[in-house]
Amino acid sequence: MAKEKSRFKGSGAYVFAGILLAIVYLLNTFLVEGIYWGNQNVSQTTSKTMNSLNSINGQLSEINNDAISIAAGIKTNMDAIVKDTNNRYANIVDAQHTFESISDISDTAKRRYTYAKNIINTYKKRLDDMGTGAVTSGNYEEMGYILKQDIYPMQIVASEMLTSTIDVVSRDTGTIMRKNTIRSYVLMTLMMVVAILGEIAIWLFAKRAKKARLELEERERSLAEVDAKLKTTRQKASDLAVINVLTGMKNRYALDNDISDRLESGRFQVAVFDMDNFRSINDTYGYDFGDEYLAAVAEKLKEEFSEVAEIYNITGNEFCFVFNKNISESQAMGIAQNIQRVMSSPYEVLNLAVQLPCSGAVYHYLPGDCLNVNSLLVKLDTAMRNAKMNGGNMISTVMNI
Repeated sequence: MAKEKSRFKGSGAYVFAGILLAIVYLLNTFLVEGIYWGNQNVSQTTSKTMNSLNSINGQLSEINNDAISIAAGIKTNMDAIVKDTNNRYANIVDAQHTFESISDISDTAKRRYTYAKNIINTYKKRLDDMGTGAVTSGNYEEMGYILKQDIYPMQIVASEMLTSTIDVVSRDTGTIMRKNTIRSYVLMTLMMVVAILGEIAIWLFAKRAKKARLELEERERSLAEVDAKLKTTRQKASDLAVINVLTGMKNRYALDNDISDRLESGRFQVAVFDMDNFRSINDTYGYDFGDEYLAAVAEKLKEEFSEVAEIYNITGNEFCFVFNKNISESQAMGIAQNIQRVMSSPYEVLNLAVQLPCSGAVYHYLPGDCLNVNSLLVKLDTAMRNAKMNGGNMISTVMNI
């Protein structure tokens, strides 16, 4: 009878512990889900807000560019420009409706947006009225004066207010996210306290669970080790995506990631080089020999120029050099000549001395010259091909337009 009573008490302890843990996990699930979806809603609202404001700003900038082109006499097809302008204003109105449909916007952001909206409306009216006679008669000087003194400043102010609105929305979002983070920490702390109490209850009421608990901890350690290995594997896979395995240099994808953000406002020196008639090496000695030759050239380039430029092996035997910010245009040309010298030097590969001339192109990049990295490389490769067509073994310069 006493043995049955003891067994009953033990069962009751397990039931109590199980119910307590179930409550803890249910509460934790509901609370975490609530915080997660709250953050999701904030992120979606912020994204929608940012997209609408950026759309307004972008369309306004396009309209202003057309106005400048008219005043400068660059664009003269008024029907096409009027049509484009009407379409862009329609896009601005759609973006305004989207922004105004969002309810979770602070009063400060609304005030700045309203101010920007009023300026845009005034800008449109002034642009519609801008020197009708001057446009008809082709008086670009008068149009330019009206644009600079009256209309263009409005676009600048409207753009600044839209940017300021974006800053306010970002700050408000950050505040909300911080509050949610604090709430998460509080909830996690509470859950931790409850979990500790649950563990104490389990330890007090069911010592026999110790072995199972140790086995569970061992499984958790094994899972952690597996997770660590998976993370290491993913990191290696990620590295392989942006590294040329043969030369150990960054590849074209890495170049795109590294300088895309600099194209709009950056100013830097960049160059590309490759060997003239490299195919002859592969045809004569085989691809393995060509790979060894490329690896030797790459190693020498890293040794000589890694302190003055970031070096990329963007295709086969083509190397791209993005020079450090402190390198001037004249210095870049001098370094480029040294690069040509190093690449054109003889290399001993598998007991054979190999030497090929090389050609290259140097580009003094200015802000906004190219829309993307691909167009940048097209300019450089075109200049380099021209050098090769003129006999090779020379460096050409990309002309800024």
